[in-house]
Amino acid sequence: MDAFVTWVNNPLVQSAVISPLVSVILGLLFAGFNHSPSPAAPATVQQTVVIFRQTVVVNKNRGTSSSSGDVWGYVGAVFMVVAVVIWGYSRYASDILHYWLNGVFSCTAFILAAGFASAIRGQYNSAEWGWYIFTPLVAVGASIYLTELAQAGIIAGAREAAFRYGIIDYYFEVLKNEHRIWILSQLFGVVMGIGATFVAALRSLHYLALMNQRTSGALSSFWFGLARYTRFSAQISGVVLLIILLGAAYFMLSGHAYDLWLRRG
Repeated sequence: MDAFVTWVNNPLVQSAVISPLVSVILGLLFAGFNHSPSPAAPATVQQTVVIFRQTVVVNKNRGTSSSSGDVWGYVGAVFMVVAVVIWGYSRYASDILHYWLNGVFSCTAFILAAGFASAIRGQYNSAEWGWYIFTPLVAVGASIYLTELAQAGIIAGAREAAFRYGIIDYYFEVLKNEHRIWILSQLFGVVMGIGATFVAALRSLHYLALMNQRTSGALSSFWFGLARYTRFSAQISGVVLLIILLGAAYFMLSGHAYDLWLRRG
C-alpha cells in the first residue's frame, strides 16, 4: 500500500498517467484524433501475415569437436556471469522491485484508461472485447502479488554484504551454496514476472490498436502497424505464454523451485 501511495504522489505519474485517466481529454488522446466509428465498421481488422523464409547454411567443413581450452573458457565465462548476477541482484533487488511495481501500477492505469475510453466511445460490441481488458487486468493483479513474494524473498543483510564485499569475496566467503541457489531462483522469478507484465501491456496495446483501426484518420497506418506487431499477444500462443510466465514466476518466487532443488540434493 505504501508503494501505491508513493506512486500516486509522484508528480510525473499524476501528470502523465492519472490526469489523462480522469480527464475528458483522455478519449481524444486514445482516439488518435480519428473520426467517430461508423455503424457499419467491421468488428475486426485485416491482419497482415508476413512469412519469413529462413535459410540455414550448414558448413560441412566445420568440425564438431571443441578443444578443452574452449570448454574451460565457457565454464569460466558462465561462472563469472552467475557471480556478477547474484552479486548485482543482492545489491539492487529492492530497486528492481520498486521499478517493477511502479511499472505494474502504470500498466494498470493504462489498461483501465483504455477500457473507459472505449466504453465512452461505445466501441464495445461483443463480449470478446472484454477479454482484451480482463486478461491484462488479471495479469497485472497477479504481478502485484508476485512483487510481494519477491520482496519477502530478499535475504536479510544481503544488500549490505554485497556493498561491503567484492564479487568474488561475496560469492565464495559470504554466501553458502543454498544462498546462491535461492538468489538465482528469485532472480529468474523476477525476470519472468516482468516478462508477464510486459506481455499483458502488449495485449492491452493490441486492443487499443484494434479499437482505433475501426476508424479512419491520419494515424490509421500507425494503429495498423501497432496492431500487427502486437498481434501475437492476442493469439492463443500469447495467452499461453502469459500463463506460463506467471506460473513459472510464482514457482520460483514462492520457493517451490528452491524446495525441489533441496529434495533432489
